[in-house]
Amino acid sequence: MSWRVQYLTLTLIWGLSFLFIKEGLHAFAPLQITLGRVAVGAAALVLVLLARRERLPHGGRTWGHLAVAAVLNNVIPFSLFGYAEQRIPSALAGICNASAPLFAALVAFAMLPDERLTRRRTLGLVTGFAGVFVVLGAWTGLDGHDLTGALLALAGGMCYGIGFPYTRRFLTTTGQSSLSLAAGQLLCATALLAVLTPPLTSAPVH
Repeated sequence: MSWRVQYLTLTLIWGLSFLFIKEGLHAFAPLQITLGRVAVGAAALVLVLLARRERLPHGGRTWGHLAVAAVLNNVIPFSLFGYAEQRIPSALAGICNASAPLFAALVAFAMLPDERLTRRRTLGLVTGFAGVFVVLGAWTGLDGHDLTGALLALAGGMCYGIGFPYTRRFLTTTGQSSLSLAAGQLLCATALLAVLTPPLTSAPVH
């Protein structure tokens, strides 16, 4: 399978998630949707681990970093996008998500020694953020959309921007497989949300 097909497939799956969040909000609270997403994802990856006879990550330090990565990459941003889509369309939430690599670049320049902020990269970042504001139509007041909802979605993108460099710095050098790390991260997210969601939400009404 060519990288173009893989890229388009990933785009389709990632983009549709915002539509499914919007639909899910008709019955579930944002935290409940987030719990469902990470629990299903964790179960799927654990099954793949078993099929490939791989193990979950080992070491307390690794699990500590996985817990932080779960909060930054799953718990907070997934929930923020859910709350945002209570106020804004799913398409706008997806557009706000496009800010993630821009925030990731900013954080990477600060966190990673091998990343340097050059003049060309600075120009690219400025152009990228300007593009996000153009697509949002910021000068027209978000074209009638809720400002709070858009800011929540942008905050979700910023969480990804912090989480990606964090993962690269503290987890990709552990020598453990990406599948094992991803499964561990989603298990941490599931455990945390399983504790937080029941007291913070009520049972779905329909």
